[in-house]
Amino acid sequence: MNAPQDEAPLVSVEGLQVVLPTGERSEVEAVRRVDLVIRDGERVGVVGESGSGKSVTGRSIAGLLPTSPRVRVNGSIRISGQEMVGAPPAAWDEIRRSRVGMIFQDPLTFLNPTMRVGRQVAESIPPGREGDGSARTRAVHRFLEQAGLERPEQVAARFPHELSGGMRQRVLIAIAIAKLPALIIADEPTTALDVTVQQRVLKTLDTTVADLGTSLMLISHDLAVVANMTDRIYVMYGGRVVEEGATEQVLHEPRHAYTQALLRSVRSLTDDGVELYSISPELRRQLAEEAVDAS
Repeated sequence: MNAPQDEAPLVSVEGLQVVLPTGERSEVEAVRRVDLVIRDGERVGVVGESGSGKSVTGRSIAGLLPTSPRVRVNGSIRISGQEMVGAPPAAWDEIRRSRVGMIFQDPLTFLNPTMRVGRQVAESIPPGREGDGSARTRAVHRFLEQAGLERPEQVAARFPHELSGGMRQRVLIAIAIAKLPALIIADEPTTALDVTVQQRVLKTLDTTVADLGTSLMLISHDLAVVANMTDRIYVMYGGRVVEEGATEQVLHEPRHAYTQALLRSVRSLTDDGVELYSISPELRRQLAEEAVDAS
């Protein structure tokens, strides 16, 4: 699962800053000078509580931030050596078409309710790669099957609302892998699923990434998920990366106080009746001071 360390990275993010509007005259610095690297074939986890900036970081790498003059992106995002900050829309379209696939946490929001599943998967296949007509149809069925869906012919003929939540999530996986991307960004891909379906979807994602040799950026608040799926972890808080390292090291020997607190907040089956751990006001102040110093 580990990628070679001496190769040029697939993704290199340096000093990334993202400012988003929150009202007519207000804004928030959602990402603050983030540095991040993903190598070919590597699996990287990005963890943190809601609002930590992990999803905004993922969408920045995929070029999927809101299109508005008030959205400001500074720093550097290099994908396969190509600088993407300030790149024209056509360059981003090409990156998403051939290099980066995205799996979102809410399939119903990102699947077209008026289009059959098969057509949506087919639209993700680069023109000319799988041929036309029956050959393209067979390719659609193959990607659906690779994403863990049984009877792909029947699934392809259905609309999204006719599928279960787990099936819809697998459709998003099929759409992502249909372009044979170098990187898949999975943003909380199992948040809305029950535990049993969650495990099936994660296993599908794990197997698919392994079969394709694709790099993976797995964004999650669930430490158990990233523990089993990633080589390295970036821990985010307040729009910043507060700790980074090999997955085993970060989870078993965390250096930063926030990572330690995050691990203490994880519940186990034996915690019935135990008060939930919460981050102290002192640690919040420390983190706020670190953010000011980093600025």
